[in-house]
This record gives sequence, C-alpha cells and structure tokens, in this order.
Amino acid sequence: MSNVLRWYRIVRIFIKKIIGLEPNISVKKKINLQYHGNLEYGGWAIPSNLINKKSIIVDVGLGEDISFSQSIINSYGCIVHGFDPTPKAIAYVKALNPRKFILHEYGLGGTTREAQFFLPNITTHVSGSIAHADHVGTTELKIQLLGIEDLFDKIKVNNISILKIDIEGAEYELLKSKEFVKYASQINIICIEFHHRWREFGNIATIEAVEILEKLGFICVWGSRSSNEEFTFLRCE
Repeated sequence: MSNVLRWYRIVRIFIKKIIGLEPNISVKKKINLQYHGNLEYGGWAIPSNLINKKSIIVDVGLGEDISFSQSIINSYGCIVHGFDPTPKAIAYVKALNPRKFILHEYGLGGTTREAQFFLPNITTHVSGSIAHADHVGTTELKIQLLGIEDLFDKIKVNNISILKIDIEGAEYELLKSKEFVKYASQINIICIEFHHRWREFGNIATIEAVEILEKLGFICVWGSRSSNEEFTFLRCE
C-alpha cells in the first residue's frame, strides 16, 4: 500500500468516526508493540515483551495469508495452532506446509455445532462466513464449529497467549457466548478483525463486542488506523 493511499484511508476513517459512520474504538493504554504480518492486510501489533518460545498462539481464520503466524514463529520460535474450515484455506496451508504450524480444520463460534457455511460469490476469493451476507451464499457447505471450550480441549492447553480471530462475522456470537465469558481469563491477548462494515452487523455490533471485552478485563492497545477493523486487546485483570 502506498503512503498516499494509506493516508487517504486514515483521513477517510477519521472523518467517518466524527460523523458516526465508523465506531470510535480508542487505544486505552500505550505500550511497546511489535507488528507481525502483512503490512497491507493480515497483520496485528502485539505487546513485544509478553511472547516467548513457550507461548501458545492460536490463529483462527487463515484464508490464504498466514503471514501473522509465520512472523511470530520466526521471531519467537513458538508453535501456532491454526484453525480454518474453508476448503481453499486448508489447501493453501497444506501446500505451504509451514514449520511449527499445526492445522485444525474447524471454525470457531459461540457453540460447538455443525453449521451452514456460505462460500464467497466471487470464486477467486477465499473467505466464507456462517453469516449469509451479500457477498457470500452462491455455494454453501456444512462445517464443524468449535466453541471456545472445545478449542481449548482440542489443543490441550489451559492458557492461550494470543488468540487471533478473523472469522468473518462469527466474532460477535463468540464474544457474546457463555463459554467465552467463562474462558476469557485464560486468554492473555486477543487480536481481532471486526466486520461492522457488513450491513448484517453494523457499528453497534462492534461497539457491544468491545464493551464485552472491557467488562472481561481487556483493554485496547492497538488499532489499525487505515481500516478501523483490526484491533489488539490485552487482558489486564
């Protein structure tokens, strides 16, 4: 992304926040951060001193870009558990065969269940959704979703250092779930992409999601100024 385009997007988002067309999520605490992943898309900034070789990293929603996970693996040498039920994403990761990356062919939602999954209408795109949004739905398939409790059980851990969530709208049902409330204290950092740009959700869904995270002891420590969709939350309680 060129600097001109990046600044255009930053200014556009800023104006939309002022007139109420974008949620205004403020960074509550400034700490030392390190950015991982693609600079244009698929990256987040994380606290630079809280991750080490023994950290448990969970990357949910892979698509065809695992640069975030690969950067963390290269920087810290830790193992990453990646989750995605999307056929193209599964094929991409298997072909890439990244070191220290364990693929799980499941999605993440508010509960463990079989769900209808809508593939993108543009067949060259990769990201589907359990929400029947405008840009998906021409083709659908059945997938297996895990609730957060079963995700913990699947990877056999008691604590997650980083939970990265880019799950195409399912983040809202996840954060509202009783399971997430129960297990939130066992997650240190959440890197999330919100999908308020979809008319199915809108700004209010993201505002409510942030309120839930704050009530559970998380504070925003980073947000993408050029998209206003990617954010990092650190648990402080």
